[in-house]
Amino acid sequence: MSPASFRPAFWMAVMLFSLPWLPVESRAHVGSPHIIFEGRTGDYPVRVIIRQPEVVPGLAEIHVRALGAAPERVTALPMHSVAGRKGAPRPDVATLVEGETHLFQAQLWFMTRGAYGVEVTTEGPLGGGSVMVPVNSMAYGRKEMPLWLLTITLSLLTLLGLGVVGIARAGFREASLPPDAPATSSLQRRGLIGASLGAVLVAVAIYGGNLWREVEDNQHRSRVLYRPFAHEVALAESDPPELTFKLTDSRASARHNALLPDHGKLVHLFLVSDTSPPAFAHLHPKGFDRLAFKSTIPPLPGGNYRVFTDLVHEGGATQLLTNRLVLPSDVPISPPSDPEDSWLASRPVGERTSELGEGMTMQLEVVPGASVSEGVRLRASVRNPEGGAVTLEPYLRMLGHAVVMKEDGGRFAHLHPAGTLNMAAARRMADRSGPPGAAEASDAVCGDLSVLPPEQALAMGREGVVSFPFVFPEMGNYWIWVQVRVKGVIRTGLFRHKA
Repeated sequence: MSPASFRPAFWMAVMLFSLPWLPVESRAHVGSPHIIFEGRTGDYPVRVIIRQPEVVPGLAEIHVRALGAAPERVTALPMHSVAGRKGAPRPDVATLVEGETHLFQAQLWFMTRGAYGVEVTTEGPLGGGSVMVPVNSMAYGRKEMPLWLLTITLSLLTLLGLGVVGIARAGFREASLPPDAPATSSLQRRGLIGASLGAVLVAVAIYGGNLWREVEDNQHRSRVLYRPFAHEVALAESDPPELTFKLTDSRASARHNALLPDHGKLVHLFLVSDTSPPAFAHLHPKGFDRLAFKSTIPPLPGGNYRVFTDLVHEGGATQLLTNRLVLPSDVPISPPSDPEDSWLASRPVGERTSELGEGMTMQLEVVPGASVSEGVRLRASVRNPEGGAVTLEPYLRMLGHAVVMKEDGGRFAHLHPAGTLNMAAARRMADRSGPPGAAEASDAVCGDLSVLPPEQALAMGREGVVSFPFVFPEMGNYWIWVQVRVKGVIRTGLFRHKA
């Protein structure tokens, strides 16, 4: 082949390698990928950890650790919020992890987007019981193709394209040439024309394939990939200024996206300053429109703040929205909009001890689990000046709440004593797919103290201890806030932890 005949193939190869084959955009999801429940399924105390799938369809990984006597049988059943139990497959039987006697594992396919409820059931000599664990089935990002796979793919495509060009060249030049006869200059020119036409054909195929890829990619981004609801967080021009949160996304008007109260509040909004240590607030804005809420500004120092907003939707899905806000330094102090709003403007930080005021202290113990994948237990104990236990009163229907944020704001989680499981979503799933009374039973299983007699709820807090199961999603430095109510006042402990 003459050097000139290589030119079409050369430019075709250049075009192959210059096309934008890989999407590099990725969406950051700051929430924890792990859904954790710690409580009881009947008479069996268990810890359930579900790792959400990163793509849809995708596999969810489920681990069930028996914290007492081991059940004989553990099953997991995924139910979509729309199809419910009638549209669910047969439950998967979890198997014992090799070398373990109390740890069971299973994998479940989530085939469509939306809210799922995973019903975890235990059976054994102590009887049977189940819990509904809500899980979001959403594609949170797009994976980049590894460099080695990209290199192999483009190399094979180049070879394929060169093969097409070579076949076209040989066909035009030698189709009518007798065996062993030399190619004339006329046939050489015909071969060059054939190679050029082959290169054009390959180029058209590449161009059309790339157009198809872009159409599919756009459809994936608009219809499949998780897109947080568009919203606004701002300071209203009022006297005194108020913080406003408004959902501006057209999807928010859909019936299944109506907001559900979680712990009695439609919106849980958190402010975290960029300073170190950060100022913090846990607010519950009041609605003044169906999609708009407002709150008085707590006495926090002025500056830049991250805003995290927890929402639960009617369909059972949950969202963690992120935003930024600048607070002025001269905001007059106003009464809180909600009696359960709380904040911590400034306080020295310790790794294990935090001052709560009035001589009280909070100690935080990070207790490792049986394995790295099973996470830790954040155990907080509150003591009076003499070192005695302080009785904890119910706060937002729980013995306490905790917030964990990576120092760079890349991860954020709102914890309860039952874990990261969302109580409102669990109740909704149980109400839709469970037997009569399942919603009320779900409240009790999830640790809602409001379903207990006041004396029993108070007795649970007399030791002054509250704990939270958690799996740190990434290595790094984290801020941990633990909130409790003591003598009618909400106290917040701040800690720094390296995972």
